Amino acid sequence: MDGLRNHLLRSYNSLVSKLNKRIDGDDIVDLEIYDIERELEGIRSCVVTLAFTSLEGEGGWKAMDENTHFEQFNPEEDLGEE
Repeated sequence: MDGLRNHLLRSYNSLVSKLNKRIDGDDIVDLEIYDIERELEGIRSCVVTLAFTSLEGEGGWKAMDENTHFEQFNPEEDLGEE
């Protein structure tokens, strides 16, 4: 679980850092899609993993339904192509 939490935190911090650096004077974030795809996919991957993780016992949680939908950023673009 620590590896997952660390990956999620790194992806989130990287994304927020990129967004903050690209805020212009009119509070508009100007950047290319490819600048944030990797971080968003990392965050999505962690969220999917957490969604399908369960914890038994008191105070635990059940995995989400297998039909749960996870939106993908820029789905037309294959992240493997670079």
